[in-house]
Amino acid sequence: MEHSRYLDTIKKILKTREVTYNELAAHLKMTESGVKKMLNAKDISFRRILQICEALGILPGQLFSLSEKNFISEVTLSKPQEDALLKQRSLLAVYWRLAIEGCDLNEIAELQKISKAELKKILDKLVSLELLSVKRGIYTPRHVGKFKWNEESNLVKILNQEWSELTLQRALSKKKGASHRLVSMKLSEDSYTRLQQGLAKVLDEAVQNSENEELTLSKKQMHNFTALIATVPQGVLDA
Repeated sequence: MEHSRYLDTIKKILKTREVTYNELAAHLKMTESGVKKMLNAKDISFRRILQICEALGILPGQLFSLSEKNFISEVTLSKPQEDALLKQRSLLAVYWRLAIEGCDLNEIAELQKISKAELKKILDKLVSLELLSVKRGIYTPRHVGKFKWNEESNLVKILNQEWSELTLQRALSKKKGASHRLVSMKLSEDSYTRLQQGLAKVLDEAVQNSENEELTLSKKQMHNFTALIATVPQGVLDA
């Protein structure tokens, strides 16, 4: 399998993070000239990609996602997986923190205010649901990089309802950093369609920018943000 498309992304990350070839060579136990030759070759082995990701402290899935540009895979969960995440919200919270937010286990325990023993039970349950895999005590999400759940799934419909309402409440509270704007207007159907497409494009670009920054900025510089966009083909007073 050809992995040459990842070479430019690796070099971009090295440059942005100001990691020298010599520093990377020390992590890989190679010579600096050997690293230069490897990164300027026509291809690179998957084993080396994993080693470089480990040296840079990034997930392979993040590298793959950034290299594939705007590709975001769609994940369809099984009914037992969806039912479990909806019934036991602690499962959903831990899975979200690990797979989506990229938190480590200590952070998850602190954020969710649970003991390490409780966290392990939840992690093992997620493994039994095949949402995580575990090897030598290390838990890894089955899905890495940027992905989205099937929008027609029951899980997504319920979470969209709950989390949209929560996001709107927070935006209306005028907390620092929150914003909210409601606009009612008259448009042609074509203009309304272009409005929807434009808003979707803005969010897609923000998601891609998020992926880029997760790879090129330190963890301390990154923070969680939530964006909600809603449009309806009717006026605010229309029945």
